[in-house]
Amino acid sequence: MKSFFLQTPFFRLLIAFITGILLFSFLKLSVLIVPLLICAIIGFVLHVYVLKKNYPYNFRWLFGASTLVAFVCWGLFVAQQYERKNSFENLNKEGIFKARVSSTPAIKPKSYLVKVKTLAFAADSLHFKPSQGNAILYIAKNEFSKSLCIGDEILICAKLRKPQQTNNPEEFNYSNYLARKGIAATAYVDSSNWKLIKQNNSFSIFQQAHNIRNKLLEVYKRNNIKGDEFAVLAALTLGYQDEIKDDLYNSYSNSGAMHILSVSGLHVGIIYVVFLFLFSFLNKTKQTLLIKSALIIILLWGYAFITGLSPSVMRASLMFSLVALAGALNSKSNIYNSVFFSAFVLLLINPNYLFDVSFLLSYSAVLSIVYFHPKIKRLAHFNNKLLNWSWDLVCVSIAAQIATFPLGIFYFHKFSNYFLLTNFLAIPISTLIIYLALALFITSPFVILNNWIGIALNWFLKLQNNCIVWIDNLPFSTYHTWINETEVLLLFCFIILTSIALQTKRYTHILVTLICFGFLQISFLYRNTHSDSSKKVLVYAASNFTAIDFINPKQHFYFTTDSVRFIKTTEAYWLKNRLTSAEPVCNSSNYSKGFFSFQGKKFCILTDSLFLGKENANPIDVDYLIIGHKNCLRFTDIENLFRPKTIVTDNSLSDYASEKIKQACIKKGIKYYSTKEKGCLTLKL
Repeated sequence: MKSFFLQTPFFRLLIAFITGILLFSFLKLSVLIVPLLICAIIGFVLHVYVLKKNYPYNFRWLFGASTLVAFVCWGLFVAQQYERKNSFENLNKEGIFKARVSSTPAIKPKSYLVKVKTLAFAADSLHFKPSQGNAILYIAKNEFSKSLCIGDEILICAKLRKPQQTNNPEEFNYSNYLARKGIAATAYVDSSNWKLIKQNNSFSIFQQAHNIRNKLLEVYKRNNIKGDEFAVLAALTLGYQDEIKDDLYNSYSNSGAMHILSVSGLHVGIIYVVFLFLFSFLNKTKQTLLIKSALIIILLWGYAFITGLSPSVMRASLMFSLVALAGALNSKSNIYNSVFFSAFVLLLINPNYLFDVSFLLSYSAVLSIVYFHPKIKRLAHFNNKLLNWSWDLVCVSIAAQIATFPLGIFYFHKFSNYFLLTNFLAIPISTLIIYLALALFITSPFVILNNWIGIALNWFLKLQNNCIVWIDNLPFSTYHTWINETEVLLLFCFIILTSIALQTKRYTHILVTLICFGFLQISFLYRNTHSDSSKKVLVYAASNFTAIDFINPKQHFYFTTDSVRFIKTTEAYWLKNRLTSAEPVCNSSNYSKGFFSFQGKKFCILTDSLFLGKENANPIDVDYLIIGHKNCLRFTDIENLFRPKTIVTDNSLSDYASEKIKQACIKKGIKYYSTKEKGCLTLKL
């Protein structure tokens, strides 16, 4: 272990730099920058001019400690500057923004998603004042919005708001996710509220990359590759995921094949391994090794270029470029140093990469493969080449899973039980698909040959999709669970300590590993025995649909107007509190045409036109009237039909309708709750 620290100095420097980023991100301790810098300078001065001469051995640690303090200070400073650079001016102000497009339009169901950088703002007149900030616009679909290019300047009339804060228990925080990516505002822009004022005619490497990718996508379409096959091929080879359907995406996710669809660290790693094999004939001398590394680096960045130069691909390309250089030096310690150095460079560019799941998964997978793969591979050896290749694939798959499964469970709440089977089938097929796709591009001038390759490509894509769906449908294909931040850290500590104990075989290391395992089990036991399954009703703050949970220790019912999105909204909360067996309220004998009696309380759910045009001489007493998706009743109609003690409106209701109901409730003295204003409503019964 000591030799590892000595041979990989960038590990210590990276840890210090990350410490600085974390201190600012969670505690905002920017006030420490100057004191830490002064301490580091004093340490350097004392070491060089005083202690090194008089006490050459006693204070050798001072230089290293001062360097680490300086890197902590550097991390604090970089995180502070990045936040300042991405702050948004004129947030929540109605007016006209001048903005520059920073991404090509991404297709959404009813709009195009476009990232922009605001340049100026005018409130009441056309006297623009400088204004900075990054935003996401959802622009209504038309030919003009579709043709927007990177660098174009547009005028938009809108109120750019801070992304809506997630207010559901354990739900993915989309607002925080965008903030980490430097996006501070969002807005929907109608066709009449924007116009192009300046078309970008200058050279843009990102726009050229997108143009080339679009031309390559057209090659696929010309060869009659469409539907799910086109969606997977575009994602697999070019990183274009806009056309993947939710059910197919879920099948790839559940079967453990997401690294195939996501062109990131794992994907570029596969490409890197392919290039290593192709250029293995250059492993003869140091000169040929350097040539091999140069070719691999050029090809990696060429691949990054045709995939649109997305941040995840550029991160992975930089990481594997440095690993390739380390390989040319034929030094294992240099590989670790290269990986840590690439992480440092990326965090220097964007410190918020530290909170990006693809960044964490990429580096976890690479470090795990570098360390565990050779150790696992030594456990067996076969004379047969096919068996050796199969065993090598098993070793890589297991090595990658060792360090990535804690993150996978934490972020996605699932573990793919058949990941080995998935890799056995998907990796060889996807490799063939990549080769065939390359052949399709090369042979595009030769129509007959190109058509035959297109037919073969289509067949292999269908085979891969069918294999993935088959694995997803196998019994117990996915294990769903939930862990918290403490348990993630304990799992990583256990993996690291187990690796050290197996290598050193020392009693103290084994004891510390067992203690860590004990703490992990205590955490699991405590969380499971204290899971909240008390009697309660939750009305979720869900966008564009209604979602309600009725929970008690013995029964669990739910109501929703969109079952697919309901699962995404509630899955983490259900798993955390072990709420697995749920039934729709329509299956309960206590439910009838919008009315549901639960734990002595009467609920009425208005989400459609069921009561439209109805009259009632005696209004019905209800404890909670929940108004949401597609409700067509005015408040006067509601008042004639019901006598509620509390009215609840959810996010699926328009701002105008919610405000009208709120004002009427205030006037009538009825209790009112809006999930749009206050987040998820939790009623403990």
